Amino acid sequence: MPLCPSAPLPLAFRLWGVAVLALFLMMPPFSLASDSGQGRWAILISGISGDPELQEEFLKWIRDLHASLAGPMQFDRGHVFVLFDDPSKDPGLISYKSTRENLEKVCREIASRVGKDDLVFVFIAGHGNFDAKTYKLNLPGPDPTAEELASILYSIPAARFVVANMTTCSGASVPALSQKGKIVVSATKSGMEKNQTQMGRFFVEAFKNGNADSDKNGRVSVLEAFNYAAHKVEEYYSTQGLLKTEHPVLDDDGDGKGQSDPGPENGEGFLARTTYLDTGVPAWARGKGTPEEEALLAEMQTVERQIEALKYARSEMPEAEYEKKLEGLLVRLATINAKLRKNK
Repeated sequence: MPLCPSAPLPLAFRLWGVAVLALFLMMPPFSLASDSGQGRWAILISGISGDPELQEEFLKWIRDLHASLAGPMQFDRGHVFVLFDDPSKDPGLISYKSTRENLEKVCREIASRVGKDDLVFVFIAGHGNFDAKTYKLNLPGPDPTAEELASILYSIPAARFVVANMTTCSGASVPALSQKGKIVVSATKSGMEKNQTQMGRFFVEAFKNGNADSDKNGRVSVLEAFNYAAHKVEEYYSTQGLLKTEHPVLDDDGDGKGQSDPGPENGEGFLARTTYLDTGVPAWARGKGTPEEEALLAEMQTVERQIEALKYARSEMPEAEYEKKLEGLLVRLATINAKLRKNK
C-alpha cells in the first residue's frame, strides 16, 4: 500500500534522502564534455522474433531508436551496436546476429574503449521466458539467464547504465539487473506476464520529437520516458478494450524491486529523473556552444539536480524550510533560463 505523503518514511530511506541532498548541494557544475557523444554507448538487441510480423515490429523499434540516438541525441555512430536475429533484414544497420557470443563480443569491445564515467544504454526487444524460478532472454543459440545477462552487460566498467528490458516476462530479470547506480526499466512487473508487450514501442516513441518532455526543459530524462511509455501502455489497453497484461516498472535504487509509480515515497526515480541519454544540451540550445552558454547550461543542470534532491529530502525538514530552499533554487533556475533564451 502506498505511503501517505504525511506519513513518516523508514529511517533508512530518510537518511538516504538527507545524504542525497547533501551530496548534490555540494556538487560543482559538471562539464558538458562528460555527456558528449564520446562518453555514451548503446547496445540495441532483439532476440528470436518467432514471427515475421513481430520481427518487422521489433526491427522498427530498433530503427527508430537508432535514428533518435544517432540523430537528435548525437550519439557517435561507432558507439551504437545493433544485434538482431536476422542481420540480412538491414545489413547497413545491424552489426551482428543477436547471439550470446556476439553480445559478449560487443561488451568486450565497449569495455576496451569505455571511460569509467561513461553511460551505457541497453535496449532489449524480443521474448523472454520464466519457469517460475529463472528468467531467460531468448536469443539464437544459448539463452542467457538474468544473472548471466547482468554479468555480461556489467563486465563493461562504466559508472552509469540504463537497461530497458522490453521482453515478455522481463519483470523477472529486474532483481538480477538491479545494482547501485543502474537504472532498470522493465515492460512487465513479474515473470508471470507472458503476453507480447507494447512498452517497447512507446519507450522508443518517448524520445522522438521531445514527446515525453513533460517539464519542457528541452530534454527527455529516463524517468520522463518511462512515465510517458507507461501511460501510453495504459491508454493502449483501455482504447482497445483489452485486459491489461503488462505492468511496466522502474528500479534505480538497487533494491531489486521495480515500482510502477517511481517517486520519493517509494525511493525510486531519483537517478532516472536526473539521467538523460542526450548530449547534456537542451534541444533549443544546441549549436550555440559559446563558453558563457556552456557554463550556464552546466549550472542549469546542476540546479535541476539540486531541486530533485531537495524533493526527495522533503520529509526530513520543516515545510517552511523546504519551501524557502525550493523558492531559491527555482528563482536561480528561472534566471539561468532567461539568460539562455535571451541569446536563443
